[in-house]
Amino acid sequence: MAARIQNPVRVVWLVCTIALLVATHWPRLVLPGGPIMRMDLVIHFFVFSVWTLLFYHSGLIAAKQCPIRRVVWTAMIAIGFACFDELTQPMFSRSADVTDLGADIGGVIVVCVAIVVVRSMMPTHQNARSEES
Repeated sequence: MAARIQNPVRVVWLVCTIALLVATHWPRLVLPGGPIMRMDLVIHFFVFSVWTLLFYHSGLIAAKQCPIRRVVWTAMIAIGFACFDELTQPMFSRSADVTDLGADIGGVIVVCVAIVVVRSMMPTHQNARSEES
């Protein structure tokens, strides 16, 4: 009998992490130019936004008593991963770029702020129970 995947988001996050590391460490990878100057910054921002959101929902950080702590830990780990990703690129004939790191961190921060805002707009379980009574 095949094992059931307990948290499919965790699998997607893992695949995303591997794809991200391969893409950012592939030797001499050059992105084609496009209508947006420094399109790579848009890609960095987007990819780290998605990575952070998947990491948050993966359940790898559990802080049920304090959801804000979970968001803070998510942000710290995601920023640490962005630093690791950027600083290890020179080992693979790539260049570390502070603007790329800034775009990575920008994506992390925007997602974490969005998580806090969305969570603040959601009714708590206690409020939902009291309204049902």
